[in-house]
Amino acid sequence: MSSLLSKHESVYRTIRERILNGVYGPGKRLVLSAIARDLDVSPVPVREAMRRLEAEGLVTFERNIGARVNTLDDEGWEQLVEMLALLDGYAMRRAQCRIPPAAIGEAQRLNDALRAHAGGPPDTHGEVMALHRLFHRTLYAHGDNRYLVESLDSAWDRIDASRVLISRWPAHRLASSVDEHDELLRLLRAGDVEPNELERCTRQHSLNAITAIRGGAHAGRLSGLSLPARP
Repeated sequence: MSSLLSKHESVYRTIRERILNGVYGPGKRLVLSAIARDLDVSPVPVREAMRRLEAEGLVTFERNIGARVNTLDDEGWEQLVEMLALLDGYAMRRAQCRIPPAAIGEAQRLNDALRAHAGGPPDTHGEVMALHRLFHRTLYAHGDNRYLVESLDSAWDRIDASRVLISRWPAHRLASSVDEHDELLRLLRAGDVEPNELERCTRQHSLNAITAIRGGAHAGRLSGLSLPARP
């Protein structure tokens, strides 16, 4: 029984990783029999993996077609980033007093690596988004609500699977984002920022991605919250 469960878990993790890293891109049809042959397993663990991935929002089943990797239109990814902004802001507030200096130092290292990628070629965009995601997780993972952390991880997974931000974010947003990361870290190091202010700044940092990518038409809806000026 344990070996059977292990095989199911291995198949699930392999397919999931291929979706998140773009091997199975948005809209790709996932043929169960072909994947089973590729992984040298029966269709049973593949079918079970697809059901789990469907529950996570990474896969959709279509009538007479089967499973496909989910895609996001402009409205879809904007709504997802808005939700991410709300959750990340609240998670940062909850984590504020629990983030150790070592985590802040690691986040700074990640942000320095991001800055080094500014102006880099498109073939590095996947690495850029992975660093960006890890920067945020290094901080919000210290919150005291595991369901909040799980929800953030799930939202990031759906963003990664869509490949939307990987294709747009680095070119439109990286340069300003690393400066905002530095400002968030400065606030954390200062230790005396009000929780409401930290939450607000973290939330706006994520919302700024929509404004940067989509332009001024969306700026009015998302404006009114900005990072404080450095004294």
